[in-house]
Amino acid sequence: RRAAFMLGSTASLEFLSVVGALAQPSPQESPRPLKAERIPSAIKHAGIYHMSSGTWTRTGASVANFGPDTIYSNTAPTGYFFAAGGNGDFAPGSINFDEGNIPGSTNTNYAGGRDEYRVNCVSIGYCDFGTATSGWRISFYSSYDPCTFDASPSETMDFTGAPANGCWIVDIDLTGGAEICLAADGGDGFDDLLDLDSFGWSWRYIGASGFNDQAGFMVAGDPLSTDPNYVAGAPPVDGTSTIFGPASLCSPDSATGLQTTDEWYLEDPVTAANSACYFFGGYTNINSCGGPAVPFASWYLELQADTCGCFCPGGTQSGCSSNPNSTGVNSSMLIAGSASIASDDVTLVALVPTNSLAFFITSQNPGFVATPGGSAGNLCLGAGIGRFQDLAMDSGPAGVVELSTLLGQWSVTSIPGPSGTYAAVAGGRAYFQCWHRDVGPSGPTSNFTDGTVITWQP
Repeated sequence: RRAAFMLGSTASLEFLSVVGALAQPSPQESPRPLKAERIPSAIKHAGIYHMSSGTWTRTGASVANFGPDTIYSNTAPTGYFFAAGGNGDFAPGSINFDEGNIPGSTNTNYAGGRDEYRVNCVSIGYCDFGTATSGWRISFYSSYDPCTFDASPSETMDFTGAPANGCWIVDIDLTGGAEICLAADGGDGFDDLLDLDSFGWSWRYIGASGFNDQAGFMVAGDPLSTDPNYVAGAPPVDGTSTIFGPASLCSPDSATGLQTTDEWYLEDPVTAANSACYFFGGYTNINSCGGPAVPFASWYLELQADTCGCFCPGGTQSGCSSNPNSTGVNSSMLIAGSASIASDDVTLVALVPTNSLAFFITSQNPGFVATPGGSAGNLCLGAGIGRFQDLAMDSGPAGVVELSTLLGQWSVTSIPGPSGTYAAVAGGRAYFQCWHRDVGPSGPTSNFTDGTVITWQP
């Protein structure tokens, strides 16, 4: 499927056709050089756009409750952006492809934990020097042969109404039902070959700036300077600042995407002769954290995923995160099983401090109340809260509590409400959270996990 998301409107699913009569891909050839543009001003953080709710959190840095796993990070700044292919330069309106690797469970080079990942945050970096609004069509390809054209994305989102008149980093929060799915290692298991194990992604400018207003993605990634395992003359391990790779040798925001290459493919829907593989004329930097003499040919992108596979029915509630508990980590929960009402197969799972009393709460409405009643956590539910308090339990030495319909502990046809129970309805949503005892600096207190949401299916 392909998911189309519009800023300022409700997220919706629809099939998208590929732009115009795209030129057929030419055979792979030696990359052609193109010029990158220097970023002329400070890079600003636009904040977090919550796709499910259509709202912004205007902050100076990322604080949304996505993750917790960073599965791809190509954020090492080069001081350049690429206007050709975006707007105001060579081949405006073209599609620009890049690649990387997200390892799976059979990958022997990197410790991939699962074979599919549900992405709940996409961070992008771009420049747009128009005075109107910016916009980008971003597509993802679970399997991609580097430096080729692909007309069949796995997922596509249209991001419009974004800020212009400068260079920006934006976090697009997909939690709450807008998550996208990416398969690991190209979707067919580990082959140890780039053309079979890579995922791909592409960007195309769809903003409102004028033709002469330059706009394009930031050039990022520097595998010869962010990888602490790099030895001059040997290939880097890269994949820095992810759950698979080492910490970056440079600053936290200077990671290089796993197995991204020093080239990209540009597809021009107007002039077929422009469709080819490109780079920036070579890459020679071997200086630790130093700026490259020629920028590495890759684009700014970070992907974060939750701990559930693509078919887990529950997603993290947008805009409401948990606070650290007494162990120093955040209490969390997930929903396993099926969103199908007919199957009545849902298990609520919460990870909380060990040997703590806990019970689940639920509502048909989202909400946010910071530290209610002196609690150390945040309430993520709105009006009409139901409580599973008759099913309170101790988290034991594992620090886990579970509540399953398969064990007859509850049913999707009898969900607690404020004054009785109700039955799930197809298309409706139920929000869940877990309350638990905790210990604060001043003594006993309570805390909450993050909020989760499930959209019921027939």
